Amino acid sequence: MAREYKFKGYTFYSEEELNDAKKENETIEYIKSKTDLGKTETVIALYNRLIDRNIITTVVGLDFLKRLQGIALRDEMVNPSRLRELPTVTVSRKPKEIEKRKLTPLQKVKRENLMLKIVILGLVIIVAGMFVIVLTGKSSPLKAVYEQEILNKYSSWQQKMDAQQEWINDRLEFLEQNGISYGE
Repeated sequence: MAREYKFKGYTFYSEEELNDAKKENETIEYIKSKTDLGKTETVIALYNRLIDRNIITTVVGLDFLKRLQGIALRDEMVNPSRLRELPTVTVSRKPKEIEKRKLTPLQKVKRENLMLKIVILGLVIIVAGMFVIVLTGKSSPLKAVYEQEILNKYSSWQQKMDAQQEWINDRLEFLEQNGISYGE
């Protein structure tokens, strides 16, 4: 998260901007101490000189220029055309505000495309998980098929074993009837 610096009622988002504002404030304080702001002509001259020399670069300085402009325009004898236009001052924005700037249509399409890919990937993972659960669960259709195959195999073995046991029993009975002893 970006750090915020407060000075003179303004918020700055970098130490560099804060230091610039403090330096400009020192300059303004020096000017105020050396200038009689009660004289309209002095205020107009100071106002125009500050603008011409590009001394004002921060919102703190712009605020001072607006106050000077207000002082000069209070005198109804002053023609507003004598005052230069206020300069444009770059104001920093919070990092979140920078991110919120307008996206180009191509950037919007790319962002939407990325979101769709993420949603599709999520759905594929969910469907794959469902298949895994169905195929490995207690009531899995494959498990039932394999169990039936095993039961069929064991029942066929059981039938063969029963047939062999019956044949052996018949043989033993035949041998006993004919007086042949076995195993002794």
